[in-house]
Amino acid sequence: MKNNAGQYLYSVFRQAAQEFRQIGQTIGDRLLRTPLPKILVVVLAIALLITIIPLIITLFIAFVLIRILLKILSMSMRQNQGKDTSVPYERRIKDIH
Repeated sequence: MKNNAGQYLYSVFRQAAQEFRQIGQTIGDRLLRTPLPKILVVVLAIALLITIIPLIITLFIAFVLIRILLKILSMSMRQNQGKDTSVPYERRIKDIH
């Protein structure tokens, strides 16, 4: 029983390896028929995308954090606007009541 399972797995992996080899050969043949400048353009486009995407994500996160910081600062400024800091705290409370 153990031998049958091993033979089955061997045949499955062997067939999968053959399929991947055929796919690789097909891709290799197509690349050999493709002109070199076209391959160069595709490689440069992929490199550009790999470079630009992290930059875009980093800038987005930075702007969101700056926006949150500015919101927090504006909220604290609004809360402090109504308070007169020249008058002591105890006197302000007595004036309210």
